[in-house]
Amino acid sequence: MLAACRALPLPAVPAAAWQPALGRRAALCRPRRALRRPAAGEQAAETAATAEREPEPPSGPPPSNKHVPYRVIAALAAAGVADTAYLTAVKLLHLAPACPLSGGCADILTSDYSNLFGTVPLSAVGLAAYAGVAALAWRGAAATAAGNDAAEAPLRTAVLAGGLALASCSAYLLYVLFTQFPGELCPWCLGSAALSFGIAGAAASGLPRRELEDAAAPGAGVVATTLLLMFLGLGSPNGSAFAGGYDLDYVLPAVTTQSPPEAVALAQRLRDGGARMYGAFWCSHCYDQKQAFGAEAMAAFPYVECYPEGLHKDTKIAEVCAAAPGGLTGFPTWIMPNGEQLIGEQSFAELEAALDKALAANSAAAAAS
Repeated sequence: MLAACRALPLPAVPAAAWQPALGRRAALCRPRRALRRPAAGEQAAETAATAEREPEPPSGPPPSNKHVPYRVIAALAAAGVADTAYLTAVKLLHLAPACPLSGGCADILTSDYSNLFGTVPLSAVGLAAYAGVAALAWRGAAATAAGNDAAEAPLRTAVLAGGLALASCSAYLLYVLFTQFPGELCPWCLGSAALSFGIAGAAASGLPRRELEDAAAPGAGVVATTLLLMFLGLGSPNGSAFAGGYDLDYVLPAVTTQSPPEAVALAQRLRDGGARMYGAFWCSHCYDQKQAFGAEAMAAFPYVECYPEGLHKDTKIAEVCAAAPGGLTGFPTWIMPNGEQLIGEQSFAELEAALDKALAANSAAAAAS
């Protein structure tokens, strides 16, 4: 077969038939003209136009979704306002505070550590601080709700600074409580500390990491300034700047006022009727009550000292005070013949009315028996 194929002669194709076809193929295979490169100016213009059409992504970290919980902070600060307002009223009105967990809080809240620089009630300072933080938090909540970022931004820093100041103050006072009043509880002090730490934590939790890093140095300055103010205003727990402290020898302060006309007779009547005022030599309110009666009335004044051996770390309250009817929750405490207690300083009219009531009740009971 192959031999037959090779033996076959190829057909003759005239040149006129294939030359036109070759010319058409050559025309089809002729290289296309090269594309012109744009000039440098044209390329720069095109790049700029592309940049205008496609904006670059923003530089820096992505925006944070964190928000400061202003309403929570405002609620905590409002509770702090209520706490410190009560203690301020008790201090200014010379009343004995209620101590639901123990009777020691009256001693703590009437000690030298309850006044800043010896004159300003510490609770009043706390009241102003809590009120300021509450106002800032409400403004921050309003700015956040309105979407006013420009007005809200500085409030974040201000609320954090207020929270750090409150927390630093509470930390110092807790150290005083545990070192100078061991074994005693002060619900008002512990509650205020919890509120302060809560405010500081809530303010910090709403800030992004970058803002927290920027606020670290100013925040440390706020803490240091607050602790320095507390040290200067209250003294060191291990070496108080005041004459007071928790290691006191018994020294009964002298009464220097002149007795009003009715004071001597009332003091004698209270003693004869069986009324007693329980107090302590270091208690300022007890001293104020004595000053109200005057020096001449002290000979008949029905006073019972509860710390006749001084106030030291291991000193216990006198047995006669520990056995007082109804127990003692603070000083001074008046106990009438019928067992009724009057806590805090009392006016002459209040004491006379309570004594009359007690004597009448005892007379009625005796007649009935």
